[in-house]
Amino acid sequence: MKKLIILLAISVIFAANAVSQSFYGGVALGGVTSQVEGDRNAGFHKVGFTVGGFIGLPISDIFDIQLEIKYIQKGSKSSVDDPSSFKIRLDYVEMPLVASANLGFLKVNGGKLDWLKLEFGLSLDALVHENQTVNAANEATDRWRPLCLNGILGAKCRLTPGLDLGLRVITSITSAYKGNFGENSVRFGRKGAFNDVLELVLYYRFK
Repeated sequence: MKKLIILLAISVIFAANAVSQSFYGGVALGGVTSQVEGDRNAGFHKVGFTVGGFIGLPISDIFDIQLEIKYIQKGSKSSVDDPSSFKIRLDYVEMPLVASANLGFLKVNGGKLDWLKLEFGLSLDALVHENQTVNAANEATDRWRPLCLNGILGAKCRLTPGLDLGLRVITSITSAYKGNFGENSVRFGRKGAFNDVLELVLYYRFK
C-alpha cells in the first residue's frame, strides 16, 4: 500500500508539472483482466486494476505522444471449472510510451471521427510484487524477471472535453519468467511465460 501511495503522489506531480510546461497531463484509473501464456490456465480469468498519471505532447493535429507511469496488476487465475485453485499475482510499475492518431480526418455519415484515436506503443514493466499459490498454499519462486517489455495496441474515445475512455491490448514481447514455465510457450524464438492483458481505463486530463 505504501508503494501505491508513493506512486500516486509521483503520478500527480508528474502530470501537474507537465501542464505547467504547456504539455497536457492528467491521471488514469481503470480495470484489467489478464492471463499468463505458458501456464495451464487458458483465458483471462484474473481481474485487477491500474492507476497512475500521464503527460502528452501534440505533434500535429493528428498525432500525439503520451508518456505514462502506472501501477498495474497482472497475472493468472484458474477458471471456475478448474478443481484446483491456482493463481499468479504479478504487480508492476508500468511505463508506457504511446503514439496516438486522431481519426478526425475520416467521416462517417457526414460526421467526423474526431472523438476517436488509435494507439500503439511500448511499455517497460518493473516488477514490484509477485505471489504464486496452488490450493491456497504459497509457492516460493524468485524466477519472475524484474523487467519486462510489452507491446500496446488500443483505441481511445472522448467522453467529454477532459475525459477519455481507453481500451488496450497489452502483451509481453519478452518473457516475464526466467527460463521455461509450464507449457512450452515461445515468442520471438524464446521460451517462457508471457503476460497478456485487456485494459479499460478512464483518462482525466487536467485543464
